[in-house]
Amino acid sequence: ALCWLSPNLAFSCSMGTTDVSGAGPARVEPPGKASGALSTSTPLKGFVFSWISVCTAETITLPTDTVKTRMQVQGELGAIRVYRHSGHAATTIARTEGVTALWKGLGPALVRQSVYGTFRYGAYEPIKQAFGVAPTAEFNLIRKVSAACAAGTIGSLIAVPCDLVKVQMMTDVSGTRYAGTFSAFRDIFRREGLRGMWRGTGPTCARAAVGAMTELPVYDEIKTRLLEQQYYTDGFQLHTVSALTAGLVSTFAMNPFDVAKSRVMNQKPGGATYTGMVDCIQKTIRNEGVASLWKGFFPAYARVGPRVLIIFVVLEQLRFHLD
Repeated sequence: ALCWLSPNLAFSCSMGTTDVSGAGPARVEPPGKASGALSTSTPLKGFVFSWISVCTAETITLPTDTVKTRMQVQGELGAIRVYRHSGHAATTIARTEGVTALWKGLGPALVRQSVYGTFRYGAYEPIKQAFGVAPTAEFNLIRKVSAACAAGTIGSLIAVPCDLVKVQMMTDVSGTRYAGTFSAFRDIFRREGLRGMWRGTGPTCARAAVGAMTELPVYDEIKTRLLEQQYYTDGFQLHTVSALTAGLVSTFAMNPFDVAKSRVMNQKPGGATYTGMVDCIQKTIRNEGVASLWKGFFPAYARVGPRVLIIFVVLEQLRFHLD
């Protein structure tokens, strides 16, 4: 499919320079090309490639995010559960609200990814280098985790208002809560002020930090080790294995924070069901059990797995062919 989408990719695949199957000849980086796990020749290219990758992935996988968010907020503190499972949630939403309802919140989601996703992936390598490590150097996992944590936290902090609007639009069953993306930003600002725009910052940043520090270093480490051991050549199969594994680890680690984020952001202003992330987690465990912190895990991975795969595959292809 990647070869079909681009003549350049098709040519390189036919010449054997891009290993789509994972079994073909290893591709060779041109002299002087950055060779870190996600390095580019200039930081600007890294941010541009990241922006293209995250927005592509977000658009394709948003329906699973909508399903995941709906399932996380249902049954809250003993309330009635509307959806039996992920498939039932998806079909119910499509039947009662229309298929396009699965893409509710696309506007703020793309704005969020343009800020958060672009910074999270684009800043990873520059932050690693800011720690005094060259792109080609070997260094321990702690520094990879620290670089990813910093990139994810900073990007998430900036993008909290976008996350807030996205969650509220996704959980709007009636479709009457807001007229559109910009009206949602305006209404929330008028009603809650600037501080209200950053409601849920704690669980949002915690989720982003945990997600980034598990996803990026795991991808980085797995890709590096598999190449060192020569299990795969540098191509599509290697990127797929590394991305899906990183997505699984990341989803499991950040799901409790994701549940807390969805619930804190979805509560009505003034209602104060939860005073913050810790209070939300404690009440959720007390009323629904520990397992409830992993509500929506399967739709979450159904989104994160393909999303991470799309991001890294697109990012790797952009690096190889345009950098």
